[in-house]
Amino acid sequence: MNQPDKQILLQFIQGDQDATDYIYRYYRTPVLRFAISILKDEIEAENIFQEVFTKIICRHERINPDMNFSSYIFTAVKNEIFDYFKAVKKDSKLKEQFWVNVQTASKEEKEEQEVQLEKLEGLIGQLSPKRKQVLHMNIFEKKSYQQIAEELTISVNTVKNQLIKAKAMIRQEMN
Repeated sequence: MNQPDKQILLQFIQGDQDATDYIYRYYRTPVLRFAISILKDEIEAENIFQEVFTKIICRHERINPDMNFSSYIFTAVKNEIFDYFKAVKKDSKLKEQFWVNVQTASKEEKEEQEVQLEKLEGLIGQLSPKRKQVLHMNIFEKKSYQQIAEELTISVNTVKNQLIKAKAMIRQEMN
């Protein structure tokens, strides 16, 4: 899905339902990711997105089509999150729920990182001994291509090729 252009934004400002749907669908996922990264609560992130989008729809005729709409919507979400945090600060139940969500998210993130690390270690284990050695010297020992080449008595180009192939394989498998 392409970023909404000025024409779609103009149609949105004029109240066109198709343009509104397009903008909603385009911004929903990135805005939710942004809000979840801060709030650590998918439900509250969804509520904030809905609240912001509803406000934008209500004020659609006041939107300047020459402005950066992406910045506008992300700033609106950020401000709504700040308002949420102010409410959390005042309400002890909300504060308690927020910290539970943060701790849960932290555990889940840590578990995901451990899974990713195990996968990475497994992929490195699948590399040829020479490629694994070159990668280890470059990444963990922080040696330059030249230092690796001299130590292993191979050319600098061979070092580069080994690293490129190793990193490409790891990148492909990690995604």
